[in-house]
Order: sequence, then structure tokens, then C-alpha cells
Amino acid sequence: MQPTDITPLPTAFRRIGWSNLFAQFSEQIALAAAPLAAVLLLAAGPAETGWLQTAQTLPFLLLSIPAGLMVDRASRRRLMVGTEALRAVSLLAIPLLLAAGGLNLTWLALIGALGAIGTVCYSVAAPAFVPSVVPRAQLADANRWLELARSAAYAGGPALGGALVGWIGVSTAYGLAAGLSILAMLLPPRRIAEGRGAVRSAPRPSR
Repeated sequence: MQPTDITPLPTAFRRIGWSNLFAQFSEQIALAAAPLAAVLLLAAGPAETGWLQTAQTLPFLLLSIPAGLMVDRASRRRLMVGTEALRAVSLLAIPLLLAAGGLNLTWLALIGALGAIGTVCYSVAAPAFVPSVVPRAQLADANRWLELARSAAYAGGPALGGALVGWIGVSTAYGLAAGLSILAMLLPPRRIAEGRGAVRSAPRPSR
């Protein structure tokens, strides 16, 4: 029997795993809520919603490589926490602007792009953090769990985001997504000796 069959993954990794799951669902809920908010609240047409989607996707195309270089030079935990905080702030800005009557398509696109920047950096830093907390023999299992969380979020997050907008409204849906980001921000473990040059995977553009 292989060691990975009998040895549980370290607690530090489980914290990263939960953080990753919350971050992935937060991203997918927000991506689903944005075009619905544009159509339902701002009367956006197909061209405007296409522009909004472009604004949310462009950071993945432009920043994946720079984010990978940043991960080699910065604390991965700090990068995860800082960029997830950026996303949480961007998500909370939507209900605040709605309450103030100041939300428009430009703000929605800019805030969506800001959240996507946080997503890019987090998505690069999280797998790069894993070798610092998981023995080499368990890396394949750990990375499999990260990918499973990503797949679950991609499969269920958009439907959940649409349902939340329909059931409880745009503001509350964004508030719940922000809450998930805050949880993701708080979970990465402290006091980990991070090595340089850890294997990482670049984020894929969100669907």
C-alpha cells in the first residue's frame, strides 16, 4: 500500500484546500452574477454584456505570466491573502454602489477586472504554496484535491450564482461571494518556511 493511501494530508494543506474551494466558488458566483446584474439592473444588451465578459477575462490573458514571476519573489501566503482581500473588497463594492445608486456598467466592468486580478494571483500562488506544506510523496494527491475543488466550483458555481441572484438578489449574492473570499483569505496557514522555485500551474481563463 502506498504511503498516500494511509497517511492523511497535513492540516496545513487542508487549510489551503478549504481556502482554495471557497476562493473558486466565490469567483464562479461573481462571474455568474455580473452579467445578470448588468441585464437586470442596468438594462445591458448583448454588446455590453460581451464587453463586461472581456473585462473579466482579460486579466487572465495578460497577467498569468507576471503573476508566476511574482510568486517566485514574494511570500505565497501573503500573495494569497492580499489578492483574496482585493477580490473581497471588489465584491463588497457592488452592493455598496447599488445602495448608493452609483452602479453603472463601467463600474461593474472595472470592479470585475479588479476581482479577476485577485483571482489570477491567488490561482498561481495556491498550488505553488502546496510543496511547502506537503511531503513530496503526497504532492500528487494534494494537487488532485486542488483540481477537484476547481472542477466542483466550475460545475456548480455558475448555477449557484444564478440561483442566488434569482432568490435573494444581486447585492446579497455578491455579499455571500465576498464572505467566501474573506474565509479564503483567513485560512492559509502561518509560519510555513516557503522555498523558492516550487512547481506551479498557471491559471486558466475562467469560463
